[in-house]
Formats: sequence, C-alpha cells, structure tokens
Amino acid sequence: MKTFEAICSRKSVRSYTGEGITADELNHIITAANAAPVGMGQYDGMHLTIVTNPELLKKIDQAGAAMFGKPDMHPLYGAPVFILVSTKTPAKMMENVAFSNAAIIAHNMALEATELGIGACYIWGAVAAISSSPDVLKELNLPENFVPCCGIILGKTDYKYVLREIPANRIGKNTIE
Repeated sequence: MKTFEAICSRKSVRSYTGEGITADELNHIITAANAAPVGMGQYDGMHLTIVTNPELLKKIDQAGAAMFGKPDMHPLYGAPVFILVSTKTPAKMMENVAFSNAAIIAHNMALEATELGIGACYIWGAVAAISSSPDVLKELNLPENFVPCCGIILGKTDYKYVLREIPANRIGKNTIE
C-alpha cells in the first residue's frame, strides 16, 4: 500500500476478533511511532506504555465507563492492545506542542496499522479516565512528571481497509495570496 492509499483507507476500527498482534507487527508500529516528528527533537519528553495485560485493560475500560456514566460501555472496544502516549508535564505556554507530538505519534502508529491490516482506533475518553483514576494511573508506571495524552488500540479485525473517497471540502479553508 502506498502512503496516500494508507491515508485514504485509514479509519477508526471498533470491532476486534480478540486475537493479539504479533511481536513483529508491534515492532513495526512502534518503529512508526519513533519515526514521528517531535517538536525540537525532544523525544525524551515522550513515552509509550504498551498494555496487553487483560486485567489492566479491563480496569481502563471500567474507568472509562465510569467517567462516562455508562457502566456497560467498553471504550477500548475489546482490543487486546492499548498503547498510551504520554508526555512530560508541559509548560502551559507550550502545552499544544506536547499534545501535538503525542497526536502525530499516535497517527503514525495508526497509519502503520492500516498498512499491516491491523484494526486501530484513536482513544481519548479512556485516556481522560486514566488521568482521573489514580489507581489505574499508578499501574501504568509512567516515568516521573509524565502525563497521559492520547492512545491507540490495536488488534486483529475482520474489517478490511478499503480506499475511501475523501471529500475535498470537509475542512473549511481560505487562501491568502
């Protein structure tokens, strides 16, 4: 698959077979994360936490369901892998750089998952729940002064990525000449 095909085929997959991904597939996805651009090249300010432990995945799911007030909700959609992207606690003035770094890292992982035919979905709500759940946050063993920003779930899926027609006017724009 070419880059543009991966971009136009990528979508949020929320249905998983329960089967995990291989070590080789995970390695490719982590390599894609490491290839992401990070502001001022400060990669030491970013951290990935790869969660495959079913009990911890369940706790994250429950924290998300509680935060949304929907006890039957499963914000990780049964995916067997969750990768949390964290950043050093940002200075208020530069907060957007830290969050932009985390987002592009997650996006690189999603594009590589698309290339590999692995289901992937960006996760924000469960990350907010983690941040407000001290017990779950502690179990993630983040480095000191790091905070969760975003995440991605991964797993085998029956969904097959297909090239989609992308409307040229989805996002408003103006041109200044």
